[in-house]
Amino acid sequence: MSASPRVARSRSKAQERSTRPTTSTRDRLQVTTSSKTTTFSNRMRGLMGGVHPRRMRLFHFVVALVFLGASLIGSLVLRTQMIEDSFAITDTQQSIGRLTQDIQEKQTELDGLEASLPSKAQKLGMVPGSDALTIDLNDHAASSDGKGSK
Repeated sequence: MSASPRVARSRSKAQERSTRPTTSTRDRLQVTTSSKTTTFSNRMRGLMGGVHPRRMRLFHFVVALVFLGASLIGSLVLRTQMIEDSFAITDTQQSIGRLTQDIQEKQTELDGLEASLPSKAQKLGMVPGSDALTIDLNDHAASSDGKGSK
């Protein structure tokens, strides 16, 4: 024997590899029948039947990346809008606080002026009025109100 069994086995495997048919990268052809009663699922199977699994994986990967990117951009836009709204609310609350404080200051000023009115009126020589007379239109009678300013 010129070759050992081990060498002979390895040569036969190499020959088998060279004689194996290689897989082509072309799409598989399929026979389709045209019938008028095709359903949506049959149409989708027909569309997706000629697509390679690698292309489908790539398609799914791209769709997932687009979805994640859109979600990220959407969340950033919403967060930015919420922060802008928060600043606007804070500014509005501060302006309301300032306006409330201004109103209270003006009310205190008005109360002080009202309190000083009787003394200023007396300095000008005015006298307090008598009780006011009111007319009740339902009874057509004059009645005296106890609310005179003194």
